[in-house]
Amino acid sequence: MHHTTHHPFMPIASGKAPGWVDLHMHSTMSDGSLAVSEMVDIAAKRKLVAIAITDHDNIDSWDQGRHLASQVGVELIPGVEISSAWEHSDIHILGYFFDPSNLALNQALDRSKRRRLLRAKAMVRKLDRLGMPIRFEKVLSYVHGGTVGRPHIARALLEEEYVKTFQEAFEKWLGPECPAYVETECLTPMEAIALINNAGGAAVMAHPLSTNRDDLIPLLVQAGLKGIEVYCHRIPSNHRRRYQDIARRYNLVWTGGSDSHGERPGCPGIGSVRVARTVVDKLLEARDRHFAEI
Repeated sequence: MHHTTHHPFMPIASGKAPGWVDLHMHSTMSDGSLAVSEMVDIAAKRKLVAIAITDHDNIDSWDQGRHLASQVGVELIPGVEISSAWEHSDIHILGYFFDPSNLALNQALDRSKRRRLLRAKAMVRKLDRLGMPIRFEKVLSYVHGGTVGRPHIARALLEEEYVKTFQEAFEKWLGPECPAYVETECLTPMEAIALINNAGGAAVMAHPLSTNRDDLIPLLVQAGLKGIEVYCHRIPSNHRRRYQDIARRYNLVWTGGSDSHGERPGCPGIGSVRVARTVVDKLLEARDRHFAEI
């Protein structure tokens, strides 16, 4: 059964200048390097009118950030990036405007958090057997209460000087088909979309170019997908146009964001990808249309 909730997220009155938003970023609650409070401050300084902190399988940023955001005049939209897989492809589904207290969503994210923990432990055991012992406590020390992931293991490998760069950790040891990689049981993208929709939200396909599974888009639309990221960091214009065409064909909202993981050199910063406030209104309209039809 679909769970609909009244949300306090209404489009800004048309008399006001629309401004810019960033709908994809990560805090220390997943694999970002900035605390939620720091991200809200940066968004305010950069004059963003709305942001969504979309941590991996984790919605703790909402409780941490909503009061801070309202104090500095930034609209904080509930956001999440749910990990899913289909035919050995990782597919990330972004969710917006869901009810953060929805039970089924919270239970699914808790299960995912536990699976991530078990997987990280198994990868650390494999590294130990490969002659690269790292303490699991060290990996957890980078997590700050959020969800553990491969970037935290990569950071430990870097600190122990087993690798020279973050990239090397993934290319040699932690990436798919590498010696320390461990598969994890995962939601399907259709299940992730259903979770978001049933919590009253709007589901969006993240970074479709790097996901490289355009063949799945019709299936995802059938499952209730509402948008696709068209505005991404460094997406070539020919690919952006291709995804705009796909979005038109399936009546999907063009969304986007920086996918910022912090303000480190070489990483996209918060607000570095231009996304207009009207995208938020269109996402809300698509969500409301969905619930009007069921």
